[in-house]
Amino acid sequence: MKNTTRNKKRIMLFLISMSIFLSVLDLFIVNVAIPKIRTALQASVADIQLVIIYYVIGYGAFLITSAKMGMKYGHKKIFVLSMFSFGLFSLLCGVASDVHALTIYRLFQGISGAFMIPQGVTLLSHIYTNEKERRQAYAIYGAIAGISSVLGQILGGVLPDLDFTFGAWRLIFLINVPIVLVVGILSWNLLVEVERKREMKIQFFSQLILILFLVVLMYSLVTGADHGWTPILFLSLTSAMIGIVLFLVFQFRKYKKEEETLLDFEPFTYKIFAVALVALVFYSLVQDSYFFVYANHFQLKLHYTATQTGVLFAFQGVGYVIASFMSLKFLSRYQERFMIFGLLLMVIGLLLHYVLLYQGDIKFETTAILLFEYGLGCGIVLPAMFTYALSALPTALTSAGSSLYLTLQQLSIALGVSLVGQAYFSSEQGHLNATVIMVFLLLMTGLVFFMGYKKRERER
Repeated sequence: MKNTTRNKKRIMLFLISMSIFLSVLDLFIVNVAIPKIRTALQASVADIQLVIIYYVIGYGAFLITSAKMGMKYGHKKIFVLSMFSFGLFSLLCGVASDVHALTIYRLFQGISGAFMIPQGVTLLSHIYTNEKERRQAYAIYGAIAGISSVLGQILGGVLPDLDFTFGAWRLIFLINVPIVLVVGILSWNLLVEVERKREMKIQFFSQLILILFLVVLMYSLVTGADHGWTPILFLSLTSAMIGIVLFLVFQFRKYKKEEETLLDFEPFTYKIFAVALVALVFYSLVQDSYFFVYANHFQLKLHYTATQTGVLFAFQGVGYVIASFMSLKFLSRYQERFMIFGLLLMVIGLLLHYVLLYQGDIKFETTAILLFEYGLGCGIVLPAMFTYALSALPTALTSAGSSLYLTLQQLSIALGVSLVGQAYFSSEQGHLNATVIMVFLLLMTGLVFFMGYKKRERER
């Protein structure tokens, strides 16, 4: 009987983990395949940036609402529906006839991913009630996300290089469909439902306003930088920026009056959490910009195939996974200093990228070592930063804090792809420009942690 229960839990853990597997896979797989997609759809730099950015915006902007939706309507129900929705928009991405349709489908694919993830995490916490088992389940869940990032980088290179007349790049989206069908059907039949909070209020209007402002902001920023600033683009950019500021002010006033809000501002009252979020913004501006820049640089400038590019990024992923397993052990002892060390590894890696890859005749094996070293730095910083931020909060605020953290992370990633991507494509010195910006942002991240460390030392 005990073995049967254990096996059932393992099956449910596998099904739930497929949500993070698919959402992470579809970010990394597209990053590597971007040059192939751009060529096939004859897309501009702005168009192809939006393919990445809109997915991240859809994912980041709906994380908070999706958690509340699960509480109100049932986590299992929302999980399964969002899984099928993810499959539907993956199918539409795979058959998209032009880049504009692909961009819209990617937005809704990202929104679907945002609705899957919080439900899965909540379901896991109810399936594994024993604290030790729950930690193990979360570790497996996180490991699958890491494996997915590595696999996504490999498949993003291998699949577009296959010889298919209909466009092999479409396979990076179409492979999701059979996975979704199997996982969705099994999840509906095997997952357990969690007690609902029917009185939970959903801020639908606030959510729609926020996503509208973000979409307009990023479209204006990316299109204006690539095609030139027309009066309409400048007006839409200004309106979106003002709208976001007013939205935040309005939300904060409602919070002060103890009214229902989309955003919970209480975690910001904890200093270490606030410091971590400032550092997160600087770091996240670099996080996916790196993949966007070097996916293009390897294929367009160094003339690596998509498959070779995917293999190179897999070395970065391996470095990340190895370092992430070590990070928690050293974080508890060295805290900010440990993350600063990881950031220095990344800075050194970027400088070596520029110096050695600029020559163009560097050996493939040497490039792989460069990416592995950079991955080690990423694996130290990213998981440690998340743990550092949430450790500052009481248990009651962990859920709200994690939602704010992940939302800000994703929106900063979208902005970073736009800014650094434009710097890379803007001139013949684009590689240098992008490197300088990324190094500066990582140094600013380190400076924030250094100031936080000094402040904490003075308060002791």
